[in-house]
Amino acid sequence: MTELTWKGDAASESKTRDHIVTTDSNSDEGGRNLGPAPTELFLTAQGTCLMINISRIAKKMRIELRSVRMRVVGTKEPRDRPSSFIELDANVTIDADTIDRARLEKLIRLAEENCTVSNTLRNAVAPTVHLVWDE
Repeated sequence: MTELTWKGDAASESKTRDHIVTTDSNSDEGGRNLGPAPTELFLTAQGTCLMINISRIAKKMRIELRSVRMRVVGTKEPRDRPSSFIELDANVTIDADTIDRARLEKLIRLAEENCTVSNTLRNAVAPTVHLVWDE
């Protein structure tokens, strides 16, 4: 769960557990560039979910990671359509104690299969939004 508060213009602040994240858009889109845009956090969520699983599964597979880098890119619909990503691409570079490509490919496959964000996208969960009336 996360709780959000509007901070003026396009900015908002979300609180999750003990963490606070400010989101905003850049000045071209009416924001003040106080933090990443929601779409950037969406890409971050995909990448960090994969990264956490890579770390966990590498330990189970007894692969010692030295470094992991990832670039997540989203391609959006053309501007004349409702805003949506039509493609997500994660490119992962791993430096580990093994150069066995098959083991590293298995690690990536298992990380993606166990990623809650990937699974949610694959299952196409429909969001619901409700007005809560404060009286």
